[in-house]
Amino acid sequence: MSGKDFDVAKNIKMTENLQCQMLAAVSQFFTAMQDNATKGEKTEILADLEIVMYLLAARMGISKESLDQKAATKLKLGLLQEERPEWKTSLLELHRELGQKM
Repeated sequence: MSGKDFDVAKNIKMTENLQCQMLAAVSQFFTAMQDNATKGEKTEILADLEIVMYLLAARMGISKESLDQKAATKLKLGLLQEERPEWKTSLLELHRELGQKM
């Protein structure tokens, strides 16, 4: 096995590991919600999800900035399509926060 083949295999294994971590964190979050976990415990799990998401994106060649840009674009579209005011307020707030990062 050449060095390049080893790198590809290693990258695939790392990507699969990150996918498993993401799935485990989502499961952990739903369990925490069901168990009425504290805000701190839920924040911890969501932070883990965010980290895994950015690491997984990086493994696929997607930068954090590109991911944030795509999210901002989707939020803008969501704002145009959303009819419920409570959702519009939340989407607008998140869109502003993402816009400040860029």
